Amino acid sequence: MRSTQRDEGTDALSLVGQTISHYHIVEKIGAGGMGVVYKAEDCKLDRCVALKFLPGNVAGDSHAIERLKREAKAASALNHPNICIIYEIDEQSGKTFIVMEYLDGLSLKHRIGGKPLSLPLALELGIEIADALEAAHSKGIIHRDIKPENVFVTARGHAKILDFGLAKLVPYVGADLSNMPTASDLGALTSPGEAIGTIAYMSPEQARGEDLDARTDLFSFGALLYEMASGRRAFPGKTAAIVHEAILNRAPVPLAQVKPRLPPALDEIIGKALEKDRRLRYQSAEEIRRDLQRLKRDLEMAHAGVVSAKTGAQPAPKSTRWLLPAIFLTLATSLGVLGWLLRPHGAHALTDKDTVVLSDFTNTTGDPVFDGTLRQGLSAELEQSPFFSIISEERIQQALRLMGQPSDARLTPGIARQLCSRTGSAAVLDGSIATLGTQYVLGLKAVSCGSGESLAEMQVTANGKEQVLKALVKATTSLRIKLGESLSTVEKFNAPIEQVTTPSLEALQAYSLGRTMINKQDEAAAVPFFQTAIRLDPNFAMAYASLGVVYYSYSEKDSLGYFQKAYELRERVGERERFYIEAHYYSYVTGDLEKSRRANEVWAQTYPRDDVPLYNLSSLIYPELAEYNKGLERASELLRLQPEDCGSYYSVLFSYLNSNRLNEAQATAREVRDKKIDCPFLRFELYKLAFLQNDATEMGQQAAGAAGNAQIEGLLQGAACDTAAYAGHMRLARELSQREIAEFQRAEMKTQVAWRRVLSALREALLGNAAVAKQQATVAVGMSGSRDVQYAAALALAFAGYSRQAQGLADSLGKRFPEDTLVQFNFLPTLRAQLALRSKNALSAIEILKAADPYELGHTDTAPLYPVFVRGNAYLAARQGTAAASEFQKILDHPGVVVNDPIGALARLGLARAYMLDGDTEKGRATYQDFLTLWKDADPDIPVLKQAKAEYAKLQ
Repeated sequence: MRSTQRDEGTDALSLVGQTISHYHIVEKIGAGGMGVVYKAEDCKLDRCVALKFLPGNVAGDSHAIERLKREAKAASALNHPNICIIYEIDEQSGKTFIVMEYLDGLSLKHRIGGKPLSLPLALELGIEIADALEAAHSKGIIHRDIKPENVFVTARGHAKILDFGLAKLVPYVGADLSNMPTASDLGALTSPGEAIGTIAYMSPEQARGEDLDARTDLFSFGALLYEMASGRRAFPGKTAAIVHEAILNRAPVPLAQVKPRLPPALDEIIGKALEKDRRLRYQSAEEIRRDLQRLKRDLEMAHAGVVSAKTGAQPAPKSTRWLLPAIFLTLATSLGVLGWLLRPHGAHALTDKDTVVLSDFTNTTGDPVFDGTLRQGLSAELEQSPFFSIISEERIQQALRLMGQPSDARLTPGIARQLCSRTGSAAVLDGSIATLGTQYVLGLKAVSCGSGESLAEMQVTANGKEQVLKALVKATTSLRIKLGESLSTVEKFNAPIEQVTTPSLEALQAYSLGRTMINKQDEAAAVPFFQTAIRLDPNFAMAYASLGVVYYSYSEKDSLGYFQKAYELRERVGERERFYIEAHYYSYVTGDLEKSRRANEVWAQTYPRDDVPLYNLSSLIYPELAEYNKGLERASELLRLQPEDCGSYYSVLFSYLNSNRLNEAQATAREVRDKKIDCPFLRFELYKLAFLQNDATEMGQQAAGAAGNAQIEGLLQGAACDTAAYAGHMRLARELSQREIAEFQRAEMKTQVAWRRVLSALREALLGNAAVAKQQATVAVGMSGSRDVQYAAALALAFAGYSRQAQGLADSLGKRFPEDTLVQFNFLPTLRAQLALRSKNALSAIEILKAADPYELGHTDTAPLYPVFVRGNAYLAARQGTAAASEFQKILDHPGVVVNDPIGALARLGLARAYMLDGDTEKGRATYQDFLTLWKDADPDIPVLKQAKAEYAKLQ
C-alpha cells in the first residue's frame, strides 16, 4: 500500500533492491512499531503487491511472529472490498512476511490531518467501514484495534481496514454480538486482564482489560466517526491516564459544539456507538451501517429538493395513483432534513438530552400557600416524564454559591436564567399565579437560555383555590407536548397530581417546606413538615417515604415503619414515585438485594436521566453484592449525567476505592479539588483515599473540613478512631470514640450513638479485650435493635467468647430478617462459623461459610470481609496453612473495601501464622515483621500484640 505521506520508521531493515521469494522489493512505503511495509513486484503474476515484515528489533520474537501470523489468518479468512486482501504468508532466510494487495492513497489518519472530512465523504467511508466490520464479525473475528492508522483511504475514495494483528477469533453465533463468546483467542499472546489496542480508541471494557466481544469494535468505530466528522479526537488528553479516565467516565464534547452545522442525527449515531455500557451501544455493525445509510439517503433527498426548488424542474409523472403516497413520504422526509439544513440555529423545542431549570413561581395572589408549593407540584409532574431532566437542588445550590448568592436564594426568572447558563441547560420554566375575580390564572412559560426566546407558553384558569393543582396538571401536560415530548410517553406517564403528590395544597406546601430543609441538609427540621403533610393527607405516600429516609439516621425502627406505610400506598402514586418507594422498601425493610437491584435497574431503564437509581446501584447495591465493576459502570453513568454533582463524584470515588484502583481515585480527587466541589460525604471517601495512601496530613484536613455538620463530623471522628485502632493505638481510639459519641448525642442521633458503641465493642473483641467488648455491645443493643447494630454486637460477643448471648442475637436476626440477603448469606454464616470455631469445630465453621461465598467480598457498612477473616482463622485452627494464607491474602488484596478496619492489620498476623504452618519460616518471619512494624507504636498491653510478640520471639 502506498501513502503519499510516509511514516518514518526506526527499523534497521534495508531490503530495497532485494528479491525475497519471487517478490522483487522496489521501495519502502511505511513503517511502525509492529511492521515495515515495502512495495514489491510479484515476478510470477506480474503485479504490484505490498510486503509486510517485522521490524528488526522484534524480527526474531516469537510473540511478534505469532502476531503477524494471526493478522494473516484473520484477514485471509475475509473476502470483502473494504478489507485489505492478504495473499499469503511466507518465510525466507529467517524473515517472516505477509503478502497483501498494494493500495494507493492515504491512511485515514493522514486523510483527516486534524481537519474534519466533508460530511458526504465521512458518511461514505463510515458505511464502508461498518460493512467491513459486519463481515469480520460474521466470521467471528473482532479487530480490537480500529483507529485512523488502521484504515486506508484509496485514491478513489474507498476505505480499507488494515492490520488484524490484534484480532480475536471467537465462534460465530449469528448477529447477536452481545452473546458472542469471548474465550478462544488465536493464541495466548496477551496476559489475562491486559488492555489490548490503542488507548485513544479503546472501548471502556477494553480499557479495563475485560473480556471483549464485537461491541468493542463498534465503540472504537464511534470514536473514529467522531474524529472524521470533527477533525479532533473523541477522547483527547496529554497523558494516557487522562485519556483512559475520559474513556471510562466522560462523554465527548457534543458535535453540535464542535461543528454546529452537522445534522443532529449524526451526533445521535455517534453517541449511541460511544455508550460506555455496551448493552446500550449498537449491538451489531449492521445496525450502525443502516443508520448511516439512512442519514446519507435523507441528506441526499434534501439536497435534491434544494436543487429542484432553484431550477423549477418538474419530473414527468408515469403513474400518479400508486406513486402519490411515496411522493408525500419522500417529500416529508426531504422537508424534514431540508428544514434542518435551512433553519436558523435559534430557539427550538427541547430534546430528551436537554436539561431544564425550574424558577420559583411569581405569586401575586397574596396567599402564601402557593409559595414553593406550585414549583414542587410542577417538579413532581415533570419528573413523571422520562423526557424531562430537571436540574437537581444540589446542583442549583452549588451554582448559586459560585454566583455569590445564598444557597437558598429565591429563583427569580433572572437568577434562574443565570443558573441555566452555568449548568449548561437548555431552558428555564417560569411559572406565575394571579387572581382574576374569583378565579386563579396560572401561567407556564419555557424560555431558551441561549436566545431568551419563548419556546412554549400555557395559561389556564382555575375556579377556586381547590382547583389550582388540577389546573397545574392541565397546563403541564400541554407544555410537555409543546416542548417536544411524544404523545405516547405523555399518555403513559401522566398520573393525576393527587397520586404523584397530594390533592391538598396545604399538605403539598408542608411537604415542599420539608424538601427545602432536606436541601439545606437540616434533616431534623424537615421532620415536622413531613409529619404535617401526613396529618393533612394520610395517603401522601411520598411524605411517608421521605420521613423514612430522614428517620434512618435517628430511629431505624420508626424509619422502617414509614417505608412500610409508603409501600402499602405504592399503587396510589406515579411510576417514578413507585420505583422510589419499592427500591427503598426492598433495601431497608426486607433487605432483599436482588429485588432492590431489579427495581433500581428497571427504574434506571425507564428513567435513563434519573440520578437516584444510578446512585443506589453504584453506591449501595452492587458494592454489597460484590459486583464492583457493575457499580463503577453505574457510577460513571451517574457522573456523565450529573458532571458537576458532588454525589456523582462520591459514587465514582467510592467505586474506584472498592475496586482498588487508587490511581483513578487519586485522579478523581484532583478533579474534585480543581472544580472546588465539596459536600460532607465526599470528604469521607477522600479521607479513606488519604488513609490508603498513608497521607496523615490530608486525613486531618478532611476531618477538619467537616466541622459544622454533626453527622459527617461524627463519621470522620469515627474514621480517625478506626485508624488509631488499626495501628494498635487503642487508648487514642477510645478517646476519639467518646468524642464521636458525644457529637452524635448532641445531635440526638440515637442510631449513630449505638452504632459507634457497637463498633467499639467489635474492635475490643478482635484485639482480645473481652470484658470491655461485652459491656459496649450490651449497651448498644439496649439502645438500638437495628439489624446492623444487632449483628455487630453478636459478632463482638462471639469473638469475645460470650457464645450464648451471641447465639441469641443470631437467632433473633434470622427470624426478624428472613428475606434479607446480607443477613442470610453474610451475617448469619459468619456468626455461626465463629461460634463453631469457639467450640473447637473448625471444619464445621469452614462448611458453614460456604453459604457466604457469593457475597463475602461485598462492601458492607458492618464488618466488611469478615466471612473471609473467620474462614482464615478456621483454616488455621484446622492446620491448613495454604488455605488460610489464601483467605488472609484476599483481605490484603481488597484494601479499598477493608480500609482501616482492624482485620486489615490482623490479616497480616494471620498470614504470618499460615506461612509458619506450611513450614515457610522465611515468609513467616517477614510477615510477622510486617505486622510488628505496623504496630511498632501500639499500646503494649493489647492481648493480640503480646501473643504476636511471643510467637515471633520463638522464631529468633
